[in-house]
Amino acid sequence: MSRKIKFITRTAILLAVAILFQFIGQAIPNYNNFIVGPVVNAVLLIATEITGIFSGLIISVIAPLVSAITNKSAMAPIVLAFSPFIMAGNAILVICYALLKKVSKILAIGVGAVLKFGFLYGTILLFTSYMALNEKISLTLISLFSWPQLLTAIIGGVIALAVFPALRRVVKD
Repeated sequence: MSRKIKFITRTAILLAVAILFQFIGQAIPNYNNFIVGPVVNAVLLIATEITGIFSGLIISVIAPLVSAITNKSAMAPIVLAFSPFIMAGNAILVICYALLKKVSKILAIGVGAVLKFGFLYGTILLFTSYMALNEKISLTLISLFSWPQLLTAIIGGVIALAVFPALRRVVKD
């Protein structure tokens, strides 16, 4: 099988996993962030590990867009407007992992998680102040894009680290 076909197939399968969990998460709104978030972060890291940075970046962009477009909550339009920042936060995680994984996968995940969290927290604070949203919506968004982002990125990293050995046995380059 050609490298191009492997790349497309692996990226598509991992993107499908992320999107599937986003749909499952919509059925459990109160816990969505703590189930979907770790899985999506794990998928980003797994894609980067087995297929390369470009695969991780593709999923970084498409997954949040699909989530925002299919979201039926009252805040969906606001989340859609914030989606470019979510994409960038995901890309930060992917890029950090790709750059640092040869030094230490744990360090790569940790640095990526902290930088993603910092970026999303900073941008949500700016976003909510510039969008002049009511206080309740602003506080909800800030709570979604603050410390939970750090936690879900770290949990996603732990999941990815647990999956990597099994993937090495079945995924051949």
